[in-house]
Amino acid sequence: MNLEKSVELAIRNVMKEGLTDIFARPFEVDLLSKSELFKKRIYDETIRSIRSGSVSGLGINAIDYMLMPKNIAFGFRKCALIQPHDTIKYLALVLTLAETIEKARVPISQKRVYSYRFHPNNGYLWNKNYTITAFRNRVSEKAKQKKANLIVSCDIANYYERLNLHRLQNTLLSINCNRNIVNLINELLLFWSNRDSYGLPVGSNASRILSEANLIGVDNYLLSMGVDFIRYVDDYRFFAPNASVAHYWLTVLIDRLGQEGLSINMSKTKIEPNDRYMNATEVQTKTKKEKDEKNPFIIKAGYGGTVPTNFRKPSNSEKERLEVLNIEGLLESAKINCLVESSEFIEIIKACIVQRKYSMLVEILAIIDKYLQLTPYYIDTLIKHQEFFTLEDVEKINIYFTKQIKESRFIPEYLMVSYIRLFGSDCFSNKKFLIEQYRNLRRDSGAYVGRVLLDALYGLANREDMLEIRKSFSRSNLWEKRQIIRLIDSTFDEEEKRPWLKNIRQIEPNELFLLETAEPTKLTKKKKRRKKISSRRIEEEI
Repeated sequence: MNLEKSVELAIRNVMKEGLTDIFARPFEVDLLSKSELFKKRIYDETIRSIRSGSVSGLGINAIDYMLMPKNIAFGFRKCALIQPHDTIKYLALVLTLAETIEKARVPISQKRVYSYRFHPNNGYLWNKNYTITAFRNRVSEKAKQKKANLIVSCDIANYYERLNLHRLQNTLLSINCNRNIVNLINELLLFWSNRDSYGLPVGSNASRILSEANLIGVDNYLLSMGVDFIRYVDDYRFFAPNASVAHYWLTVLIDRLGQEGLSINMSKTKIEPNDRYMNATEVQTKTKKEKDEKNPFIIKAGYGGTVPTNFRKPSNSEKERLEVLNIEGLLESAKINCLVESSEFIEIIKACIVQRKYSMLVEILAIIDKYLQLTPYYIDTLIKHQEFFTLEDVEKINIYFTKQIKESRFIPEYLMVSYIRLFGSDCFSNKKFLIEQYRNLRRDSGAYVGRVLLDALYGLANREDMLEIRKSFSRSNLWEKRQIIRLIDSTFDEEEKRPWLKNIRQIEPNELFLLETAEPTKLTKKKKRRKKISSRRIEEEI
């Protein structure tokens, strides 16, 4: 794919899916749809920066990170917070290689690799027929075959974090990707990793394409060795006729991964008889929960690698089971135990919703500290059902989380973000507390906390609040600066805000999303014809 089409697709994809699947969609993304002229400016600047051929010419900012709970108890993943324009540049660079990468992968027709098959359509990047669901269905289908007496399940340990950038560079060059683009991507990733030579930014579609490219050699080697496997991201399944073959295939994978500086997660590696695997799979499919008597504190989080943060309505089959669940009994049992099984925790929450016992959600506060990683999920549930709480329930919830913030010596950033989201919601709104937190915000409390506080204050802050907040503009990061501008624009009258906003152009002359927030692009009569031409080109289907 040529550079022009890659940039167009990168912009369209960001408009469709946002910057990442980890953090909330920021208002900056919507600036692209509000002004065709601004979108054209981003397009032109992205083209120019990539053609510079250097990281300095790209004008890329350093990455901020936030720890997010992984799919095992007490495990965390370092998730990347990439600036909007940097996200577009990174994705555009990788998209120029995406078709070449896809052609070098194990062909779709072989039904082996189900993750992130590149097939762009209307701004989306992936083949909709190759998903985690398709992977699971194919695993079930293969497991039923007579030759598949044993099923090997394993995944790569800390795959994104341990991916070697120089080996990735060599892989891309070996499949005839454009050398200049490959070298520029490598320099960009080395810059973001502080020259550490390891790691892809977690949460980016660009990283997903590169992570799949990195396993091309491994997948092809397994096929050459006769290994009967299926893969989704870093998760492998082998279908072996006996224990000897299963053992051999596992050693083949371990040895080949070792050549890439990778290893399998030994604690999660299993070799199971076909019938046991199928029974476990059927139970998991029906209940959507994972239980392990030897390790009851593993949470099934899907293949995103993080603990669920969003409440989703239970399915009809789930509702039938949850309607008769003894919530009171489970809560009493949980209060006695030192730790609460994650799946049980989620079931209690869902049962409260299904049985319409909303006040029982307040009782969960007594056990929430036994699995803190699920706090964002719990708070999301509260927000999505806030209209069902009594004033007394709201007060109890507010008191609890206010106390947590005031009395805790250290609060992980992901928890603080969740607390702030609660206090910024309609029913649980607490402007005084949000202002206080912003006033006392420490610069080492995390790159994202300040921005989330400002997001929560949008629609709540008045002119007096903003006079104070405006003072912090010069020492704020880019995420905070853009929201401060937006807040000022919404609270100050025209005469008061115009001089201050106009001055922004002198302070941050190169940050296009910030400038657009301060002074939205307006189409003049002289530009109307050019707008029609550029708009038509940007909106072409790829």
